[in-house]
Amino acid sequence: MISSKKYIILALVVILIVGGIIGWYARNARLFLPRTVSAPTVQVRADLSSYKFINPLLFSENSQDNTAPFNQLSSKINSFIISEEKSGQATDVSVYFRDLNAARWTGVNENETYRPSSMLKVVVLMSVLKIAQDDQTFLSAKLQYKASNHADQYYKPDDALSTGYYSVQTLLNAMILDSDNDALNALLADQNVQAGFNSLYALFRLPSTSTTTPDYMSPKSYSTVFRTMYNSTIFPWDLSEQILNLLSGTTFSAGLVAGVPKGTVVAHKFGENTGVETNGTVVGRELHDCGIIYYPGRPYLLCVMTKGSDFSKLEGAISGISKIAYDFVDGGNLGK
Repeated sequence: MISSKKYIILALVVILIVGGIIGWYARNARLFLPRTVSAPTVQVRADLSSYKFINPLLFSENSQDNTAPFNQLSSKINSFIISEEKSGQATDVSVYFRDLNAARWTGVNENETYRPSSMLKVVVLMSVLKIAQDDQTFLSAKLQYKASNHADQYYKPDDALSTGYYSVQTLLNAMILDSDNDALNALLADQNVQAGFNSLYALFRLPSTSTTTPDYMSPKSYSTVFRTMYNSTIFPWDLSEQILNLLSGTTFSAGLVAGVPKGTVVAHKFGENTGVETNGTVVGRELHDCGIIYYPGRPYLLCVMTKGSDFSKLEGAISGISKIAYDFVDGGNLGK
């Protein structure tokens, strides 16, 4: 027979042991729970040999956001793309969406490649304004403009210039606001502008244009141009503000702009391309629109690239995706 005193001692020991187990588990229960492993963030830096003590940060690259709201957005966009392709509105559509203030992104076919065409005019714009940083007279300098019939453009400039000499600033406005290819050629005829373009293109880690395939730019890769402007990692703040302000005045309104409420500020650039065989047969068209939509307090980047046979149908694909993205943000999915 165990005495009552021994019962008490045994009970106390059991209580201490059980209590210790419960306490240990309470402190370490997280060891038994499934963990969400965050993918590392990659910092992309300038790596310029001209600097000894600094290595400026261009942008950070992180993994796609797979939380429920972003999965829902990509699912809606994907369903829309499937519908557009089945109905013959487009043959290929790629999308990259990014919450600019929180570094979260999602996409559909975001690594598929296209011809960037006029979207590279943004890099030319940056090249010119970078030169003007050191030479304030450059914007007033005159360059020769050789007018053409703009046969290579479906979306022709509304107010094309006539042949003559114009200030760099006038040519910049024509190139960006009306996407004038002749203004682009006039600016690139200046060796300093061409050299600056080449330098910035390499700095942004954009895909090589020397590739044999004409399709070499994806929505995700092109987005770095707008991201560096928004983050102002290349230029002084005032200059980045000037660039995006100019891009907010572009006259093309059939893409991203058509999918958001009237009056919404959109700093963007579109690009077009018509594939033509040597006998003059049109074999395909491409239309892209990429930029920043300034939703109040929650600006976001949207880049849509498309292929098809009809520009008006491609316009509809881009504006449709723009509306889906705007409704997503308007629904509070990026926070308040």
